[in-house]
Amino acid sequence: MDRPINEKFGKKYHLRRGREFRAVYAARCRARDGVMTLCCRANRLGFSRLGLSVSRKVGKAHLRNLWKRRVREAFRRNRPSLPASVDLVVIPNRLEEVPPYSTVLSSLLRLAETAARRFAKDLPNREDSSDGEPSS
Repeated sequence: MDRPINEKFGKKYHLRRGREFRAVYAARCRARDGVMTLCCRANRLGFSRLGLSVSRKVGKAHLRNLWKRRVREAFRRNRPSLPASVDLVVIPNRLEEVPPYSTVLSSLLRLAETAARRFAKDLPNREDSSDGEPSS
């Protein structure tokens, strides 16, 4: 019998501290489309984590919350399809209305793959300028 995939979005899958967000931004690995911007940084945890940065410029509280719900759901349900061992920060674009879940999902998957590919290509350069973390 196949074991079901754990789709929980527990605390270990969140970026929660300011320094974690700053580290992802400092990695300067970004991908963007008409829906959102995604920042990416490798981690050594063996699983991906998600951070959301939804500013007031996106809209009122109910719109910001809808954005967050849709991105979290896309991440939670499709974690196996996303690159492993990366920290992702999603920054939604200002749009007239919040896009449907299917649009958010396709954008997240496409941008995560693009950002991870860019990060892997630049990895030799990034290792030369170590940020003080021990290497594995």
